[in-house]
Amino acid sequence: MIEILPVGGMNEVGRNMTVIGIDERYLVVDMGIRLDSIISLDDAEISEMSREELVRMNAIPDDSVVRGKRIFAVLLTHGHLDHVGAVGKMISDYPVPIFGTPYTVEITKHLLREEGLGKTAAGMLRAVPPDCTLKLDGLTVEFMQVKHSIPQTVAVRVAADGESVLVASDFKLEDEAPWLERMRRAAGDGTSVALVGSVRADEPGRTPPEDEARKMLREVMEEAADSGRLIYVTTFSSHIERLLSIVDVSLKIGRLPVMVGRSLHTYCSIATRLGLARFPPELVVHGRPNTVRSELREVEMSKRDYVIICTGHQGEPTSVLSRIADGRLPPRVEPGDHVIFSASVIPSPVNRANRENLEAKLVALGARIHRDVHVSGHGRREDTREFLEKVRPQHIVPCHGTPEKLKAVAGIAAELGYGEGSVHMLRNGVMLRLGD
Repeated sequence: MIEILPVGGMNEVGRNMTVIGIDERYLVVDMGIRLDSIISLDDAEISEMSREELVRMNAIPDDSVVRGKRIFAVLLTHGHLDHVGAVGKMISDYPVPIFGTPYTVEITKHLLREEGLGKTAAGMLRAVPPDCTLKLDGLTVEFMQVKHSIPQTVAVRVAADGESVLVASDFKLEDEAPWLERMRRAAGDGTSVALVGSVRADEPGRTPPEDEARKMLREVMEEAADSGRLIYVTTFSSHIERLLSIVDVSLKIGRLPVMVGRSLHTYCSIATRLGLARFPPELVVHGRPNTVRSELREVEMSKRDYVIICTGHQGEPTSVLSRIADGRLPPRVEPGDHVIFSASVIPSPVNRANRENLEAKLVALGARIHRDVHVSGHGRREDTREFLEKVRPQHIVPCHGTPEKLKAVAGIAAELGYGEGSVHMLRNGVMLRLGD
């Protein structure tokens, strides 16, 4: 019998956590945080908050529904905070191995060290290759690397006794998607249930490849450089491929890239240490507040020579870009300066409000705003359709999205001939059981 228990991540964006069981052998996939619930808090405030406080805020999953089940492993699909951000608060109740790819594990170790759990991390976290097969408590667990907006993201397939569950919460189809062919072959053994991410499934067409984002950046940054004004670029701190493009374009237009922000420093340092990225020696990176301030003062002396790459793409009040807009950090934003948002707004009311507030401040200061210089790391409608056509699971569980987005996946499934009994719209805390 297959059991699927969403603990978080259904009918919302964030707090991703799912219990998968086959014949009463259970494991957990992801332990994420809901970012819009804690976006106004700094890291120190979050670290001091108890698990119970964060559950009451709907910031981390309420795993009371898991009690009584023997969990034998935790699997982490990738290093985004909505998938690993709650590990530190929940780990004490899960004294089991935690598996993830090297980049995911190093990010999680960093988060645990920030919470004073460095020794715990060393004993429990286990790095495995992005494409590998594990044997755990009689179950076969496959990690299959997929394309997303952070390195070494995987889909996870759990199989035993002719039954299997596939978790593909975050992916896009690009470069012929060789991983999709591997999934299709795995599906030949029978994919009983697929949990399918829905973040962009309600948007028409296909998600463009990352090369399109690079082209857009080149066009916008060349135009901005011609103006002789200061250029700011902000994107996801974990989007290493995008950051490499921003740095490369900065140098090509004759500007020195300066990267400022604690999370940018963390994610780029880990990627460099693991050999996943090679940033040019010209790049200047600062994460500590005192060095950030001193570097930005230097930029202010010769604005036309620099590109500032900084945190703040969601309008986070504590980000570098927000503090610059508020005058809490140099340099002063002046009329004609260019601010490039190489990121879309995470679809939540808090994020939208924060981003609108930040943009309003920047516009009032005379900045030129360039929005959506970006392509998503999530597949759109036709990507989702192709995924389902290739994998052909017997049952589909839309996941990782608001109700409208979950319904979009269900609608695509219906167009492919799936009946109501084969598409399951789940809620957090409610178990789905399939089979005897």
